[in-house]
Amino acid sequence: MSQGSLCPCGKHCRATAALRDLIDTQNQLCLLAREESIIISILEHLHHVVSASQHRFTSWLSAVAACETAQANLAIAQSISRSRNTTPRWAVEAEQRLFHQWVKKEQHHWEQRLAQIQRGMATYRAYLQKCAQQFVLTPECLALCLPLLDELLRQLEERIEQHHLASISAHELFLQFEQRWNYERDRLDYEITQVPQAYQAGRNQAQARWGLYVVTGIGRPVSLTQANMNYQFMVHNRQLELYSQQCKLFLTTKVEQFRLYAQQLEGQYKAAVLAAQQERWQILHTQLSVEVADPDQLSSLQALVLSYFL
Repeated sequence: MSQGSLCPCGKHCRATAALRDLIDTQNQLCLLAREESIIISILEHLHHVVSASQHRFTSWLSAVAACETAQANLAIAQSISRSRNTTPRWAVEAEQRLFHQWVKKEQHHWEQRLAQIQRGMATYRAYLQKCAQQFVLTPECLALCLPLLDELLRQLEERIEQHHLASISAHELFLQFEQRWNYERDRLDYEITQVPQAYQAGRNQAQARWGLYVVTGIGRPVSLTQANMNYQFMVHNRQLELYSQQCKLFLTTKVEQFRLYAQQLEGQYKAAVLAAQQERWQILHTQLSVEVADPDQLSSLQALVLSYFL
C-alpha cells in the first residue's frame, strides 16, 4: 500500500492511501477485463489470416502443379529429360511451414497472455477487497481525497490522449497496408489473366510458319504439338512466377497487418477503459465535494465511494 498523506491531525491518512490503491487496482482490473475480450478478438483475427493464407497457398500449389504438368508434357514432346527451372513444390511447402510456425508462435503468445490475465484478475479482485476494508472516511480525510482525485483525473486525461493517438497511428498504418495489398493483388490478378494473351503472338507466328511450310515445303519449323507445348509451358511458368510474388506479398502484408491490428486494439481498449473510469471518478469527485454537515453521513458517503469500486 502506498504511503498516506498527513491529515490536519498530524497522522498519516489511511483513507487517501486506500483510495489511491482502490483506484489503481480497479483501473488495472478493468484493463485486464477489457484485454481479455480484446485477445479473443485478436485470436479470431489470426484465425481469419490463417484461412485466407490457406486459400493463397492452395492457389500457389495449383499453379505449381499446372506448371509441372506443362513441363512434363514439354519434355515428352521434345523427348528430353525434364528441366527444373520453375518454383519447386518443396519451396512452397517450406514457405507454408514458416508461416504456420509464425502463427503457432503468435497463438501461443496470446493464449499465454490470456492465462496471465485471468490469474491477474483473480489477484486484483482479492486485493480490491483488502483495500476496501482499509478505507475509513473521516471529515479530515475527506478534504484530502478531493486533491487526490484532481491529480488522478489530470493524469488520466494525458494517458487517454496518448492511447488515442497511438490507436489512430496504428489504424492509419493498417489502412495503408490494406490499400497496398488490394492494389498489388488486383494488379497481379490482372497480369495473371493477361499472360495467355501476352504469349499468343508467338503461338500465332509458329502456326503461320507451319502453314507456310505446308504450302511451300520450305524451312520445316517446330511441330505444332511442340509449339503448343512450348506455349503452355511459358504461360504456366509466367503465371507461377506471378503467383509466387502475390503469395509472398500477401504473407508479408498480413503479418504486418496483424501486428498493427493488435496495436490498434490495445490503444483503443486502454483509451476506452480510461475514459469510462474518468467519467465515473468525475461523478465521484462531484459527490465528495458536497459539504458533509452531519458526521453520521460519513458512513453512507463511505459506502457510496466503495460502490464505485466493488
